[in-house]
Amino acid sequence: MKRIYTFIFIIIISVVLNIIFYSSNIIDVATGERLNNVILQWPVLRFFTEPFYAFAYYILTMERTGYVFALASWLVWLVLGTILFCRYKNFKLKNTIVLCCFSFFFFVSLCCTVVILPVIGPKIANIHGYKIADIHSHTISSRDNISSMVSSINFHKGHGFTDYFVTEHDNTKGYKTIPVDVGTDHIFPGIQIRTKEGVSILLLSDTYFDYEDFKEKSIKEMIDLSHSKGMLVVMPHWWKWHRPDLQQLVDWGIDGFEIYNCGYRYISDQTRQELINICNKNNLPMFGTTDWHGLGYMMNVWTLIPSKGNKTVFELMKEKPKTKIVVHDVKGNQSTLRYIFEPFYFVYLYVTTTNLNYIMVFYMFILVFIGLLYKVPVIKIVRIASLFLACFFSVCLLHFVCLLRYSFYNNVMIPETIIPTAASLILIWLIIWGFCDKNI
Repeated sequence: MKRIYTFIFIIIISVVLNIIFYSSNIIDVATGERLNNVILQWPVLRFFTEPFYAFAYYILTMERTGYVFALASWLVWLVLGTILFCRYKNFKLKNTIVLCCFSFFFFVSLCCTVVILPVIGPKIANIHGYKIADIHSHTISSRDNISSMVSSINFHKGHGFTDYFVTEHDNTKGYKTIPVDVGTDHIFPGIQIRTKEGVSILLLSDTYFDYEDFKEKSIKEMIDLSHSKGMLVVMPHWWKWHRPDLQQLVDWGIDGFEIYNCGYRYISDQTRQELINICNKNNLPMFGTTDWHGLGYMMNVWTLIPSKGNKTVFELMKEKPKTKIVVHDVKGNQSTLRYIFEPFYFVYLYVTTTNLNYIMVFYMFILVFIGLLYKVPVIKIVRIASLFLACFFSVCLLHFVCLLRYSFYNNVMIPETIIPTAASLILIWLIIWGFCDKNI
């Protein structure tokens, strides 16, 4: 009975925290203004997968600089919790070791599943008078992407984008793979190309162009050539290199800057302000981009461009519009104390930034899981979960092997990372399954 009261107490605390501290945390990064009139529309699927969905969104919108510390904290607390559970149940040492391995690799598998499964995140709603654009995204035609063009289309449509650019790394092959029945009215060609200076820039166009024309050129040469062809040039994640000098880029004729990038979130407030200041001073548009590589289907940024008549997003961008960079900012603080207690901080962040309906669904799932632990022998849960995960990663492995054939000579992410990881997890789960004898 005490356990029931404890669980009810936790729910009450969560509700109180939600009522007192809840914030939608939707801001315009360019101005720092909170956008209380902007609504995020979450897919219906969220109600049926809430614990997984909440964890997936947390992982995929985390500051990348904190990944190692946060994941290490989760693993330590999980293993510690498993050891305490085994002590409570008076399990033997062998059984404790097996269950600790299960907890450890279950968490690793969960993180991998977040990256692999096409679970769409929030869609921006009630936006009128704007084009919602993403000027920086990739497909499997880029060497470090794991998604097809169809996945890219579904990803952008699912998150509410009206227009986006396909900007492969040093090639324009991806744009050629757009299905005929989809059309290219709202999908534009581009490229993320490496310059002689050793940095990358985005070249954006409204018509297909030849990559060969831009190879092995300096930034200034690329900007001049792009402008002569009616194209635009944007500087992506400048904070990754901190070069060339911002004013130098402006003098060369750059057409805008990224100030938020889902792939490179680790930008200091000072650096972002420098970018905002240079854009405001020179009447240059600012952009927030997904920089999507297929590694997880959730993101938290949208660039809003004021629409005018029947003009395309590219035509609007050439007029140097005043953009809004809408971000669902859930990063929290980055202190050492946070990472020591990361799982608990996740719960706090979750209950203070999530709609109360989803919190109640979350606890409903937790209650069902606790009931399952008391009614079903641990051996059955571990054996079934281990076999299921082995089968799941087998299907994933087959999927990526088949996907690789479309970009066999170009892609490195799938053969060097995804396939070895999937194969390793299959083997690990089969070993754990084999060790789960009836004595556990």
